[in-house]
Parts: sequence; structure tokens; C-alpha cells
Amino acid sequence: MNDKTILILGGYGNTGQLIAQLLLQETDLRLILAGRSEEKAQSVAAHLNSSFPGKRAIGIRVDASDTASMKRALQGIDLVLVASSTARYARETAIAALEAGIDYLDIQYSTQKINALKSISTEIEKAGLCFITDGGFHPGLPAALVRYAALSFDRLEKANIGSVIKVDWSQLNMPDETVHELIEELNDFVPLKYKDGQWVKVKMLGMGDFLTMDFGGEFGRQYCAPMFLEEMRLIPELIPSIQETGFFVGGFNWFVDWLVMPIATASLKMWPKKALKPMGKLMKWGLIKFSKPPYGTMLKLEARGEKSGQQKSLELILSHADGYVLTAIPVVACLLQYMDGSVQKPGLWTQANIVEPVRFFQDMKRMGVEIKTL
Repeated sequence: MNDKTILILGGYGNTGQLIAQLLLQETDLRLILAGRSEEKAQSVAAHLNSSFPGKRAIGIRVDASDTASMKRALQGIDLVLVASSTARYARETAIAALEAGIDYLDIQYSTQKINALKSISTEIEKAGLCFITDGGFHPGLPAALVRYAALSFDRLEKANIGSVIKVDWSQLNMPDETVHELIEELNDFVPLKYKDGQWVKVKMLGMGDFLTMDFGGEFGRQYCAPMFLEEMRLIPELIPSIQETGFFVGGFNWFVDWLVMPIATASLKMWPKKALKPMGKLMKWGLIKFSKPPYGTMLKLEARGEKSGQQKSLELILSHADGYVLTAIPVVACLLQYMDGSVQKPGLWTQANIVEPVRFFQDMKRMGVEIKTL
């Protein structure tokens, strides 16, 4: 591993720093932390070098919107890891990686990004490159959890995953463009769940198609709305016995869920560009003003099927107090498999479907994710 170099775009951001720290802890990799502020990149690199041996991190300025800047930055590295908060320049970054002949991993949730990567998937495979998208935990873990659960059954028939993401937004440095992108994606996501052999689009006006899941402890029972993730698309193909599956996302708080989001959805349909900034301000204010403790991040899987001729149920909970840490750890667990060559396969993949699930979750647990079987 010690001759490999990874460039982390957004390397001084909340998640980028954590990924860099874990990679220096777990590997002998050299890291380049990149972003628009050279001062911030170098400051974080210096801090990391004071904490880990070998002075393996450097900070540089890279502007993802500047093609020439990207091309220069990608020379002589092995993989670009996109940890920046915005997916606005996803296509440009992916094409730059393709042209540089290097591998790629991102941690962004974005329909636009998925479509951009799919449009060059043939070229990626022909070039023999490994592109991994939808890293992190949400997306990144749900389909991997289903694959992991399937190992405990002879016949897995039902597997639903719900999430709780309760964050103290007042403590976060949240740029306006991040909030704008969050609104666009929440407004754009497709409410699909898999049932009786097909993906079904559900109605979001009532609560009939919401999943009620008991997360235990302080969180208790929560309503979760169906949210299609690209990684889930392959599950019925990989596990033919599955009759019901899906990912269901919990809400932010009552004000944002029931007032801001309906208003934003209607406004963006009528005024797609003009409504974005005012809705972003309203969303940010609602997140900060109305989000209350307890805080934490959790995924729960509820599965059912057959084992040795008997009906069997399985419940798994993955959690961490810090959502950024729960995003960073799965990325590093995936990269550990990538670096030893076990999942370094040509083509376009989602993190959840390229990893070997047993080792993946073992490494996550070792790095600090709590995994409980109920």
C-alpha cells in the first residue's frame, strides 16, 4: 500500500478530514487534501502530519470547476476520492479521472451524478478503471446490509432498512450551496419500494406507505418515508427470493418535514431557479431552530425468511453518535478492500454492491461503528 496516493477533493471538509484521518491510521497511503482554499488544505494536512508518522499528507488548491486545475491535480495519483459537499461538478471530475487513467470514489447522494457516471460507464470499463459511487452510509450501507443479512438465511424474503438522522445543525458549518443541493435532491428523489416482484412508486401525501420502525432507546418508534437508492436496484437480481425490500428515511423535524418540504416542493415546481435561495434559507433556519435532542445516526435492518426449513427473523442496528464519522468509516472500510485488490474491478459500481459484506462490517465495527443484533 505504501506506494499509493489518493487525492481527497474536499479533504478539509467535515467528512473529508475524518476519511483522511482514518486512512492515515489504517494504511500507509500518501494523501493529497484538495479544495479551493490552499490555506485550509495545508492547515489540515499539517495537523494530520503532527498526529501520524511519515508526513504523508499535503494540502493543495484545486478548483473542481476549473478543468485545467483538475487535470494538473490528478497527475501521478492512483485514485480521486470526492468528499466535497456539492455534486455540481461530478461529471467534470469523473471525466477528468477517466482521462487521467485513475480510479474514482465519491460519497455524494445525487441523481444528477448517477446519470453522469452512467453516461460514461462503457468508457470506464473499457479503460479498465474502477469507479465506485454512492460511498458512505446513506447511500452506501443499505444494500450491503441486505447482502450481509442474506448470508444468515437459506431463503431471504423480506429486508427493509430504516434510518434515523438526528443532527444538531446549529453546530455545523453548512454552506448555502450545500443546503440548496439538499433541497434539490430531496425534491427530486423517487419514493420507490420493492414489493411482489416489482419496484412500486408510492404516494407521499398520506402515511399508508410509510414504514414504522422501532429504533429503541431514546429514538423509539419513527415514521420513515420510502427513498430509492441506486444501490438497491440490484438486490432482487442478487437475491431472487426477495419479495419485499427498500430503504426508508426518517425525517428531520416536524417543521421541516411537514411545512418546509411541502412548500419547497410546490415552489420549486413553479419557480425552479427563483425559489431555491429563499427555500434554502427557510430550510436552514428550520433545521437549526427546530431540531432537538436526542442526536445520533442509526440504520436498522428488519429481515425475514427461512433457515433450515424454519421461519427466521433478523434485526440489525448500526449506529454512531456522529453522522460524519458514520459516513467516513464505511468509505475507509471499502478502500481497505480496494487497496488490497480484492474489489478493484473494472467498471462502475456502488460501494454497497462491490464490497465483501462480512469483512466490510467487521472492519466498520473495529473502527468504531456499533453493530447490534437484536
